[in-house]
Amino acid sequence: MISKKVRELFVSLMEAADGGPVSYEFETDQYTGYFNRVVVDKYINLGALELVEAVGDFISLLLNNRDDFLSSFAAGIREASLGNDQAYADYNAHPFAFSVGYEHFHQMAKKKRANQDYLCHGFENAETGLIHQQ
Repeated sequence: MISKKVRELFVSLMEAADGGPVSYEFETDQYTGYFNRVVVDKYINLGALELVEAVGDFISLLLNNRDDFLSSFAAGIREASLGNDQAYADYNAHPFAFSVGYEHFHQMAKKKRANQDYLCHGFENAETGLIHQQ
């Protein structure tokens, strides 16, 4: 099981949008926003993130192996939505990302009312009916 603070960090990257708490810049692949510095530093040391710039808790990051992370995160969401277990994580390019996506799907499913405007990589966009891609 992934801790809440860790899940929140990586989910915030997958929810990144213009005008949101975390933004994603397509030209530079940088995520910018206010993050828990302790968690960010841990994942920088583990090699999952790369620090671009930091002014206090306002941080710009790169997500290392971003393509693998995105596809595995979406695969975790897909498998969870199908009612499958996490066994498929071992066959993904990024098992950690799969697990974050899998757990995030279950956290969202616990909510009594689904947010129709919710956009997150790997989740269905209620407006278009398509899977949202970052």
